[in-house]
Amino acid sequence: MTGASAQSKEQEMRLPQKEGIAIESSPSVEGQLGVIAKRDYKKGEVIFKVEGPILSEGTRYSFAAGLDMHIEPVCEDGISDFGHYLNHSCDPNVIVRPIHGDGAPRIDVITRRDIQNGEELAFDYATLEYSVTVAGAPCKCGTGTCRSVIQGFKDMPEDEKERYEEEGVIADYLLQIAK
Repeated sequence: MTGASAQSKEQEMRLPQKEGIAIESSPSVEGQLGVIAKRDYKKGEVIFKVEGPILSEGTRYSFAAGLDMHIEPVCEDGISDFGHYLNHSCDPNVIVRPIHGDGAPRIDVITRRDIQNGEELAFDYATLEYSVTVAGAPCKCGTGTCRSVIQGFKDMPEDEKERYEEEGVIADYLLQIAK
């Protein structure tokens, strides 16, 4: 699909709306949509939350909130929420953090560093998922730390795990498995 096709797709689909972010053609993954910052964000800000039905098995778009608990990013009205469009990066500008408390679990999407207006938001799938449904797919993030393939935590290089653990971006349930 070309960028023009992605734009036509945007016009045909009902997309979630929120001030400060938008779903637009991804600048990093040709033919895909992504979540784009529409203002500057400071490190540590919660940009949005991923909520939806809880599943026991992961899907292509779900977010793990535990080993056997996955959140499908769908709003009550059936529209895919922003999480559905959050792409992968081996050097992400956001982190995703499972939150368990009162009510259903959710995922907070938090800035890992300052983000400029116009940047695509992306997280490292391996910081949340033990294995991913797209494992082995070519990574197109283009960062200096790109691993060339998309992978889950189980396949992440040990030095990456250590660096991410020091930074506090790996989901707690994954760290418990590793010990």
